[in-house]
Amino acid sequence: MRTYVYLLLPLLVATARADDVVLRGGAKIQAPVLKQADDSIVLDLGFDVLRIPNSEILATYEDSAVEGTAPTDANALYTVQVPEHITTAEAAKLYAPAVVLVKTASGLGSGFFINKAGYLITNFHVIAGEKKISVTQFLQENKILRRVVHQDVEIVATAPFHDLAVLKLKEFDTEITSVVFAPDENLSIGEAVFAIGNPLGLERTVTEGVLSQTHRNFGGILYLQIDAAVNPGNSGGPLFNARGQVIGVINMGVPTMEGLNFAIPARHPKYILDQIDAFAYDASNPESGYVYPDPPRRPGRFSAATESN
Repeated sequence: MRTYVYLLLPLLVATARADDVVLRGGAKIQAPVLKQADDSIVLDLGFDVLRIPNSEILATYEDSAVEGTAPTDANALYTVQVPEHITTAEAAKLYAPAVVLVKTASGLGSGFFINKAGYLITNFHVIAGEKKISVTQFLQENKILRRVVHQDVEIVATAPFHDLAVLKLKEFDTEITSVVFAPDENLSIGEAVFAIGNPLGLERTVTEGVLSQTHRNFGGILYLQIDAAVNPGNSGGPLFNARGQVIGVINMGVPTMEGLNFAIPARHPKYILDQIDAFAYDASNPESGYVYPDPPRRPGRFSAATESN
């Protein structure tokens, strides 16, 4: 079942709430919160209590779902949460391990894990026409950034019209914090955003900016316009808001214009994941998924019979 998680204002009741507490070292503790002070929180471990200074906490997510908001889809591939605001530095440290380099014979791009089963999102144009795809993770081990290259990558679904693709690593056993989405699209022009990607192959590059426009029409599709720097290789990477939620997928920029870049709104990858069977990739059918071929050319001024004379 997909989890909808909300951080609500504390109620004047005596019951404790269960939280996921993510520490700066990457460890996660799930326990009810007994007390929350200005400098620390106290967790109930059942057999003991644990006081954690706020300086050691990277993020805190409430683990209880709001009644009536969780759908009954048992095949959910992504998570929806409403966490508290966190800094770009904190969010980058938390979610950068979920951002990967997607490489094919024709080029490279970015992608990001949506769950711990190895499913990830990228742009369709990053993998279009390719069947041999590699995915590179960048894992922080102390002060060393270790590269893990996955060669066994499956194309699960494609949506060429929306420039999106879903991939899956067939063997995936590394521990990461996968990204989260917002339950509803509630965007405001001018709000802070940041992107994580691999421009020109430079791994885990973070750029920050604002949401310049929420509805920019190109070819019948509405895009998010941002001024955060985007370069070749950023395509397919996540766009985050100030809560660390994915609000879009980077897909294009204007090379000759500084600060004029675009992202696919998160509602599109969420819809594709919700209806993934309709977008399933079929290797035997080059037009699997929604593909809109070019119309046939109009006949010339002379007929074929005239041209043959």
